[in-house]
Amino acid sequence: MVNPSKHADYGKVVRIQIPSNPRFISHTRNYFFHLCLEHGFSLFDSMDLKLVIGEAITNIIRHAYSGQTNKPIFIEIQFDKDRVEIKLRDYGLKVEPKDLRSFDLSDYREHGIGLFMIRELTDYYFLDQSFEIGNQMVLIKRK
Repeated sequence: MVNPSKHADYGKVVRIQIPSNPRFISHTRNYFFHLCLEHGFSLFDSMDLKLVIGEAITNIIRHAYSGQTNKPIFIEIQFDKDRVEIKLRDYGLKVEPKDLRSFDLSDYREHGIGLFMIRELTDYYFLDQSFEIGNQMVLIKRK
């Protein structure tokens, strides 16, 4: 049941869809970097979020879509007074928890620190695999 007293302010929600082509990573990172600055995030936090979004998109392309460049990636970013919530949705392969790299830097393997950086540069990180197909990563960063 929807709580009628809590309405989304769609003036602070941005949704985009990009193809799973690496050439769109830079454009998307820069776009969200400027949005974060415009919504009152510090330069440092905006840079962190730029890095996080790039890592998340890269992980979707590499792991969920196995490098395929013609699949959809849906990104939603919602700005609140004191935080931003980012959702990245794919319709690719589910990631097995045992295949996720450790959050310990001593467990560095070839590639392997993207999730570590995402976890360290956000206040909340969750990989939702409750969908029949695909994954959704939810990230929250407070100001």
